[in-house]
Amino acid sequence: MKKKLTRNFVCQSCGQDYARWAGKCESCGNWNTIVEEIGSERFASSSNGNSQKNKSYKEPTPLDKVEEESLKRMGTGLAELDLVLGGGLVPGSLTLIGGEPGVGKSTLVLEISRYLTQANKNVLYISGEESPSQIRMRAERMGIRSPNLFLTSETVAENISAMIEGERPAVVFVDSIQTIAREALPNQAGTVTQLRECTQVLLETAKRSGIPVLMTGHITKEGTIAGPKVLEHLVDTVLYFEGDRLNYYRLLRAVKNRFGAVGDLAIFEMFSGGLREVKDRNQIFISTGADERSGSVISAVLEGSRALTVEVQALVSKSGFSQARRMAEGPDTRRVILLAAVIEKYIKLKLGECDIFSNLAGGLNADEPALDLAICASIISSYLDQPLPKGTCVLGEVGLSGEVRSIGQASLRVKELAGVGMKKVIVPEGNLSELDSGLDIQIQGIRSLNDLRTLFPGAN
Repeated sequence: MKKKLTRNFVCQSCGQDYARWAGKCESCGNWNTIVEEIGSERFASSSNGNSQKNKSYKEPTPLDKVEEESLKRMGTGLAELDLVLGGGLVPGSLTLIGGEPGVGKSTLVLEISRYLTQANKNVLYISGEESPSQIRMRAERMGIRSPNLFLTSETVAENISAMIEGERPAVVFVDSIQTIAREALPNQAGTVTQLRECTQVLLETAKRSGIPVLMTGHITKEGTIAGPKVLEHLVDTVLYFEGDRLNYYRLLRAVKNRFGAVGDLAIFEMFSGGLREVKDRNQIFISTGADERSGSVISAVLEGSRALTVEVQALVSKSGFSQARRMAEGPDTRRVILLAAVIEKYIKLKLGECDIFSNLAGGLNADEPALDLAICASIISSYLDQPLPKGTCVLGEVGLSGEVRSIGQASLRVKELAGVGMKKVIVPEGNLSELDSGLDIQIQGIRSLNDLRTLFPGAN
């Protein structure tokens, strides 16, 4: 057997491999991102091929004879985070928390450490970006003073693996994966090859030791984790930490989870002492008196396994330009343009000469067909300057022929709307059979967009 180094060209933006250098990456379209890298050592056999016959392997096991492991999850102390994770941290799992610089990833890690150390669990915090003294300053500001929290600035992947197996902590935090490197590779830390190899080392260590490992990763300007497909393919769970740095609220959602549902959303509020959970979501996404103002309509979207009440807003005004503008923050702009055309054709409103601005209150982004009817109702309400009847909310998908189509999980959405005090809900007629008539909310089914005219006398 002889060792051999593999050399190839890798795009540092998307991880695409090339046999030779090129100026533009054909996969992601970026220029000057393809760099020559030396891969990990591989073994090439110089024998005559008989080694394949003598190769030993682990015998496969029939499915019905595989023993089911009972893995007890570890709570993080943050109920919202536990829900996003599917019930807590799974032993031996590798979790990636991605987010823009400064969004609060390190603060979230310390908040988890607060609870775990209070439960007399040892936590190992590996930081390649900050020194232990800097982490201590942040921990003191957050009121965390525990001898069970161990800090280190180690950045060599092999040393980190040996440290984890030697110290045997309850949980390991790596902040961030872009600062970790393998000594055997000449590539710089943060390159695609280093990200892939270091993540593989941490994954093998977590599976071998049964210790959950959480690592943070930076988001690129395109909104994806640096080395995206490489890392997301290897890890067990991928969480995105979102939020404007000028805003107090942070959104944490799961986009991949081998141990639970994806799409669940946790909301945190940033304050001087760290992060705290937001229990009442309506104070963020619904403003006081929203159902009494023209252009504001209450609806519900699905975030993983839960329904979330949202306020859809629209502003329709006479355009001062030769071509009317269409802008959206939260909904898909192309969807708003399509729905405006449907309204103009079937409701006979002259929207071609009006600017239309659509928004989801609270800075939430949601792109699902169930919001179509709410977007249409908000545009009509703003155009006519007539609010919907008080306590009325709408759900439904709108087709190109003006028909209102059935939506998924209608029962879950209606229960959420009834729980926040709504009195009447407009739903597609096709969903009426699956709804519980015992809910404390009036349910009305409609078949087409024209049926909204009854809510707006000015539209007749």
